[in-house]
Amino acid sequence: MGTLWLKDIRGGLDSRRLAEALPGGSAIRANDGHLNRGGEFEQRPAFVNTFTLPAGATLGLACDNNSLYVFGSDGAPAMPRGVLYQRLQHPDGITPLVRILDFDLFAGKIYVVAEYGDGTRYHFYDGTRVADWIDGRARASFRVTGGGIQPATAASCQFTVTSGSASIVNTIGEIILGSASILGAPVQHTGNNSTTAAAVAAQINSFVSSPDYTAAAVGATVTITAAATGTAANGLTPAIVLNGDVLVAGITTMSGGTVSAPSQLADLTVNGVSILAGPVNWTTDNTTTAQAIADSINAYASVPDYTATVVGDKVNLLAANPGAAANGSAVVFTLLRNFSVTPSAGVVLANGADLGTTAFQAGSFAKTIRSKMYVTAAQYLNFSGILAPTGFQTSNTGAGFVDMSTEASGSEKLQAVAKYQKWIAVFAERLTQIWYVDPDPDQNAQQQVLNNTGTSSPRSVTQFGDSDLFYLDESGVRSLRARDASNAASTSDVGVPVDTLVVEKLASLTATQRSQIIGLIEPTSGRFWLIFPDLVFVFSLFEGSKINAWSTYTPAVNNVAFKIDDAAVFKKRVYVRSGDTIYCFGGTGSSVVYDETSPELWLPYLDAGAPSDTKQFRSVDVACEGSWIVSAGNNTNNHDASDKIATVSETTYGKDLIPYEIEATHVSLRFKGVGSGPKKISAAVIKFDGDV
Repeated sequence: MGTLWLKDIRGGLDSRRLAEALPGGSAIRANDGHLNRGGEFEQRPAFVNTFTLPAGATLGLACDNNSLYVFGSDGAPAMPRGVLYQRLQHPDGITPLVRILDFDLFAGKIYVVAEYGDGTRYHFYDGTRVADWIDGRARASFRVTGGGIQPATAASCQFTVTSGSASIVNTIGEIILGSASILGAPVQHTGNNSTTAAAVAAQINSFVSSPDYTAAAVGATVTITAAATGTAANGLTPAIVLNGDVLVAGITTMSGGTVSAPSQLADLTVNGVSILAGPVNWTTDNTTTAQAIADSINAYASVPDYTATVVGDKVNLLAANPGAAANGSAVVFTLLRNFSVTPSAGVVLANGADLGTTAFQAGSFAKTIRSKMYVTAAQYLNFSGILAPTGFQTSNTGAGFVDMSTEASGSEKLQAVAKYQKWIAVFAERLTQIWYVDPDPDQNAQQQVLNNTGTSSPRSVTQFGDSDLFYLDESGVRSLRARDASNAASTSDVGVPVDTLVVEKLASLTATQRSQIIGLIEPTSGRFWLIFPDLVFVFSLFEGSKINAWSTYTPAVNNVAFKIDDAAVFKKRVYVRSGDTIYCFGGTGSSVVYDETSPELWLPYLDAGAPSDTKQFRSVDVACEGSWIVSAGNNTNNHDASDKIATVSETTYGKDLIPYEIEATHVSLRFKGVGSGPKKISAAVIKFDGDV
């Protein structure tokens, strides 16, 4: 009797190889659970509904040392106890807050970067706008108000019977379109042009040509229409054979045939310069289409360049750089097939401002590092004065900026900055610079440039342990760490087991959604979370146990899914926000809360070292806690196919064997937790005829 003993699952989720080629101890699915210090797969705690916020009145989620915070631009609504409201007003007092881009604490108070309904950004410290930051980009807005799929139409043409008399020799003998004769038989003039036209239409309708046509008569005019929709008949002119004294006039060419096609924004120009990467088709709804327009604008580098943000069906178009010169620039739409925007004409850029020496263009990311506030703004790394988080002018001791684009090509759009050992790391999308920074800006110095690695998800940058800096690169999750004793920085592919899954997920997101991916450390376990709206990638590292494993969580309560809008770590708990609800991971009490979440673990297809040999499998044993449905898959070409073996609620060692009678080359055990309470899979044994 052969035995397959799966002692642990310490390899975790692994998408690097085919499921039938993965080693034992790894998993092809590990959802709603994680690896513990013993290499066991255990159910995650519950997301516990903790606070209900006033409907539609707040945004974001942040915290200081004493409370959670949410934000808005209106007066304070009634808030649940335990959550405070901070009002962040646009300078005009009217434009609504739509997004919190970033926050950090400085001296225990919240520093926030906020985005508004017109696409502008402003900074706030302890609820007061930071005057050194303004948004001087010229801008305009429009809404996508209509579109759809234009149905295919058939081409048509016309002619008019103008004269003729009733006689057997006076006929319309033939009508030819292209290579098709569409009349079928001569039609004699009746002595009346209108009744003759009706007879011609009737004859065309009674005859089946190839391709076929239909006809209708209104008065003496005959309209011929292709039976098939599309463009094939466009451009054909009917050749009409007339006999006797019959005459026709007003012969037109076939036209108007179209294929089914969506409404389209064919072009969008500013001062005659196209700013789209390509035509944008209307798709799904106005909101989705607005996002597609913004994505196209952001993906294309025009000269001058522009960016776009979206709020619902509203597109905010902004000059890439501040300045008054762009004011008055005309925005012109080329609209096809009933694509509609409002306003559709008379749109011009406005409100651009020359910054001068008294303010800076507001950046999108802020970080507290060594008694200063650092901000990324386009190619500039700005830093405040010492212990002066609102003072970025050089009149503040220690304040200044560095144009990073003059230090390394590829730094034209900075994304994030973070403390890295005794230096800082400054991230662009595809490049990272390592700098030494000093209270005296004259002592700041570049230490290293790492090419071909960076992030477009600034909030993913997360300090992990003492020396690692995790971040989401275009190729997956990466770690910035010392290469050797020289402490020179290098990147490691910490996320390689799940990179294919992460990259696939990343590719489905818009630029705005990418910028909102969040990284954090769950305090009670030290696990790293990479939070997408509908999925959390979880990294468990326990070096003493040699556990280095990934898994995933689906945000859900009792298996009812929700999407995460924001997250924060407060008082050693992870809080996530979805809509107007704040959930606490594991609950706020002294005991961890679990619900009826159904964790799933799929092991790889195991072959006992003989992948080509058919085996007679006999039985299964499981070491577990909690209730699990045990299934098995044997078809390496259909991973979704499986058969239920049993439901177990405790370790089965020493009890009657769980029968599993099947002939196959491989076996993949699957476990799905059922019911409430914590659950755990520790090990499994599979018996089969033969020797290993």
